[in-house]
Amino acid sequence: MTTTTTQLPVRDLATLNRDCLPIAGGKGANLGELLAAGVPVPGGFVVTTEAYLKAVRDSDVREDIERAIADSAFARVRELIASVHMDAATESAITDAYRRLGGGPVAVRSSGTAEDLADAAFAGQHDTFLNVVGEAALIDAVRDCWASLWTDRAAEYRRDRGIGSTDVAIAVVVQEMVASDAAGVMFTADPVSGIREHVVIDASPGLGEAVVSGLVTPDHYVANKKNGKVLDSALGRREVVIRSVEGGGTVESHEDAATEPVLDTATVRELVALGRRVEAHFGAPQDTEWALRDGRLYLVQARPITAIPEPIGKVRFPQRMLASILAEIITRRPYPLDYSSWTINMFAGVRLFASCMGVTFPDLEKMKVEQDGVITSLRPQAPKPGPLTPVIIVRNLIRGRRFPAATWEADPRLSAFLTEIDRLRAKDLSALSYQELDTALTEALDTIEPMMLLRYDYLPRTTVAALRFRLTLARLGLGDKFGLLLAGAETKTLETNRALAGLAERIRRDDWLRSVFADNDAADIRPILADTETGREFLTAFAAFLDEYGHREITSIALASEPVWRDSPATVLGILKGMTVGDAPEPKQTASERAFAELLAHPKLRDQKRRDRVLRRLDAARYFTSFREDTHFYMTMPQPIVRRILLEYGARLAEAGVLDEAMDVFHLHRGELELSAWPPAVSDVERIRDLVSRRAAIRERLGDAPLIDRRYFASKAADADALLTGMPASAGRFTGVVRIVNGPEDFHTLREGEILVAPFTNPAWTPLFQRAAAVIVDTGGAMSHAAIVAREYGIPAVLGTANAVSTLNDGDRVTVDGDTGSVLAVDGAVTGTDRDLGFS
Repeated sequence: MTTTTTQLPVRDLATLNRDCLPIAGGKGANLGELLAAGVPVPGGFVVTTEAYLKAVRDSDVREDIERAIADSAFARVRELIASVHMDAATESAITDAYRRLGGGPVAVRSSGTAEDLADAAFAGQHDTFLNVVGEAALIDAVRDCWASLWTDRAAEYRRDRGIGSTDVAIAVVVQEMVASDAAGVMFTADPVSGIREHVVIDASPGLGEAVVSGLVTPDHYVANKKNGKVLDSALGRREVVIRSVEGGGTVESHEDAATEPVLDTATVRELVALGRRVEAHFGAPQDTEWALRDGRLYLVQARPITAIPEPIGKVRFPQRMLASILAEIITRRPYPLDYSSWTINMFAGVRLFASCMGVTFPDLEKMKVEQDGVITSLRPQAPKPGPLTPVIIVRNLIRGRRFPAATWEADPRLSAFLTEIDRLRAKDLSALSYQELDTALTEALDTIEPMMLLRYDYLPRTTVAALRFRLTLARLGLGDKFGLLLAGAETKTLETNRALAGLAERIRRDDWLRSVFADNDAADIRPILADTETGREFLTAFAAFLDEYGHREITSIALASEPVWRDSPATVLGILKGMTVGDAPEPKQTASERAFAELLAHPKLRDQKRRDRVLRRLDAARYFTSFREDTHFYMTMPQPIVRRILLEYGARLAEAGVLDEAMDVFHLHRGELELSAWPPAVSDVERIRDLVSRRAAIRERLGDAPLIDRRYFASKAADADALLTGMPASAGRFTGVVRIVNGPEDFHTLREGEILVAPFTNPAWTPLFQRAAAVIVDTGGAMSHAAIVAREYGIPAVLGTANAVSTLNDGDRVTVDGDTGSVLAVDGAVTGTDRDLGFS
């Protein structure tokens, strides 16, 4: 059926199909499709986009409307459009169609041309008017629907999706009003889990507007798509019921709490069967709205489910473990330049190390999902051993005997690495040509591989030593103390934290320094210190600290776009501010020290020779921890060098007018930095500005959406009443008050004895563990930084909760159970907004 040449202001729904989108909008076109498929849809018609465009085009205020649109004065646009004169022919066509429909109550719904599409639902962005009665009221409702094309929320939604103001128009759907006994929505696939075999239904008494607009907690059903069997259900709360009123309009009321479900099993099965037909017709999972009147079902809307997760199948332990590791390492969405330079090189080193151990580590290229060069998500794949893995492991264990961990820091490769780091740090980037920057970048990235090869050589022997000590502890009945005893190893992280604690103690000893840190924001402290002799002496010590330890990451080791301590001194001053709030923490025996005392007191170690042998094995095993931590410390050294080079690219491109600011360079892939000439040719300027603009819009639209689907972290609840579940990472149970710490800028907010709740942690967070009474982290696993430090300090920890930060709020009282991996609300005292633990 061809529709593109029509100029009719009104079209019957039965004459429409998916090709009619330009004249009927998404909603109208889809309803026509449903009618053609034999689905029960209330009769009706569409006031086409031509009627809207003609009304605006012929209006006396057309120029005023166009100016208001250009100025983004959308309130003025709505006011002007609501006042436009509808010509006699259009008004007559609408009223004639209304009479043919019976002249009774109707539902009047907006239908935008960019609406109800696979990638843009526009749900709730345009207006709907229910139970409209009479010709005059209908004409007013149509004009109000036209005006709703220019609500602030709709305009913002279009802007976020790159839809221009000149690219849209609006139609209006008019249908017989179904004064429903019950209504709601039905998804023909689970919009949260992505499971295609499930149908999800929400239902409430009265009109469906209460469900669609979120005014009510509806009854919730999950059914098998194949046979309609209810797999799970929950009663709603009936907070609001919306019903039609005689003579037009609606009224809201409150009903008693539900004791019986809105839908019986037969109606659920009928709805599911209807959903199967709709999905089969459109060829994709659908988001539908339905109504039930006198036992008869109607569909009043259907559109593709937007942003539905792809099915991920059963998540096995190795995959879950890798998801946890990735989430802890890549804490924020990588920019294209992050990924194509530093991130991909880091993981190439990891893959090299894994291949040396006979394991195929997943290629990051195969795990990423991207849109126009922007990574939208990562899909973890399980590392896979090969048929020769046992042989390779044995071979490496034998050759590893030549590399005792106690000697690794004397290895000439480490000194060569440090010499190269010093050379690269001292390089004058301003003296290099634009093309020579690529050579400097390659040199910085090439420093990663030698450190990975060091790990390959020295780790086998330390691993054997750790396993041997674990067997020794098992024979002594102390197997549960293995992690605690290894946590007592001396590491670069502990050295860093001692140096930081030394600076904090210096602040506490001086009343003036203490007041400066207590009374000022971290960003304001440095200039204040620079004005006095005492302050300058402190800054000299602070500069020495940054020179030695300033390459430590603030948020992620995998992102060159993120500053390190040396790049952001205010971050470290904020850490010190937090460390010096209140009195210095009382020295207390750590869990590792208590475990060591228990080991020494063991009856079987009274014999000195046996004790000495066990302690030698402990020392050898602790190299496993120190070697892992210290190589991490060294491997972060190239990160700020890479960042400095990339920002040099950005600064030059900004100076040449290619970029607005240096940081914009991170929207580009490494290969896209290549230019045909310098200064940049017009073609290069246009290419780069277009790439940056498109990708910045995509990243803004993605916002804080999780990089890794939370289903990869989901774990079976250890407690049926658990508010959150994750991985038990440090034993114990504590009840107390929550403190959300999103990053180092919040470090000073944590008080002694509070529960630390964080999206991630890294070594910079260690000082917080001295004050925290328990820890909950959205990422991480049993061998992550948070787990190791929590065990060291003997505080309960639950990791990998996925959404603790969004579920909990400061001041909530919860119980952290580090034995079961559960977090429980205390007397319902949780004020968070994400209590259903959904993954939307």
